Amino acid sequence: MYPILLRCLIKQIKVNFFVFLGFYLFFVSYTCLGETYVCAHRGDVKNAPENTLPAFQSAVKKGVHMIEFDVRMTKDGHLVIMHDEKVDRTTNGKGKVQDLISEEIYKLDAGKWFSDSFAGTKIPSLYEVITTIPYGILCNVHVYGDEFVTEVVAKTLKETGQMGRCFIACNNEKQVEVLREKVPEMKICLLPEGLEKRRNFIERGIRLKVSYVQISITQGLDNLKEDIELAHQHGIKVNFFSAQDPETIKKLAEAGVDYILTDNVDLCFDVLKNYGTKPLIIDDQGKDSNTSQILSMVNH
Repeated sequence: MYPILLRCLIKQIKVNFFVFLGFYLFFVSYTCLGETYVCAHRGDVKNAPENTLPAFQSAVKKGVHMIEFDVRMTKDGHLVIMHDEKVDRTTNGKGKVQDLISEEIYKLDAGKWFSDSFAGTKIPSLYEVITTIPYGILCNVHVYGDEFVTEVVAKTLKETGQMGRCFIACNNEKQVEVLREKVPEMKICLLPEGLEKRRNFIERGIRLKVSYVQISITQGLDNLKEDIELAHQHGIKVNFFSAQDPETIKKLAEAGVDYILTDNVDLCFDVLKNYGTKPLIIDDQGKDSNTSQILSMVNH
C-alpha cells in the first residue's frame, strides 16, 4: 500500500514541478520583453506605398505588433483603404473617394507615385487587408466618415471574426456613441480633438471608458509619464502618434507608452531593442508561433 502511495506522491510532485517550471519560463520570457511596441503607421511606408498590401506585408515580415490603416467608403458602399479624402496624392486618379464607385477605385495605380517597382499596385479593400495581416497582430482601424460608415466598418469586422484583434480609432464622440449602440463589444480608440490638452483628453477617455487613447506629438512630452500612468490605472492602453527619431522613441519608451505609431519601422525596432522589445515571429502560414501567439493574447 505504502509503495503505491509513494509512487503517486512522486508522480504528483513531478507534475506540479513541470507545471511550475512552465509558468516560470513563460513569466521570465514575458518580463524580458519590453513594454513598448511598434505600430506601423499605414504599413511599412518607408519601403512601400502607404496603405497598400505591399506596405502591410513588409510590416508583417518585420514583426510589428500593430498596424494602423485608414478606411473610407466609396460612392457605392465599398470599404477601401485610403487616408486622404481625395485619391490625387497617392494614385494616378483624381477625385474624392466618396464620389467614386468601387470599379473606378480598384482600377487606379496606387504604387507608381512611390516607385516604379510598385507600379500597378492597387488600392486594397478592408477585407483584403484583414485577411492579409495575420491574426495576432493588432489592427488599428482609423475610420474616416460619418456614423453610418463607422457602423458598417464595425459590423464588417464583427462578421469576419476580427473583433479579438481589431479596434476602431474614432475622431469624435459621435462615432463612439454609434459603436456603443450598434456594436457594443467593439474596442474603441479615442483620438484628440483639435488642440485638446493631453490631460483633459485622457480624462475624457476615462469617462468614455475606451480601450485605447491615441495621444499626439502635438500635445508635447512634458509630464507624459504621469498622464500615461493615469490611463493605465483605468485599464486604458496608450498609443502615440507619431515618432520618427531616436530621442523621441527613447522618451516614449521610458514614459511607458504602449504602442508607437511610426513611419520608420526599422529605426523604431532598433531603438526599442535596448528596452527589451522584440519583433513578433510570423511563420510562413501567416500564423504566430505558439510563444508569440500566447504573448499576443496576454499583452493585447
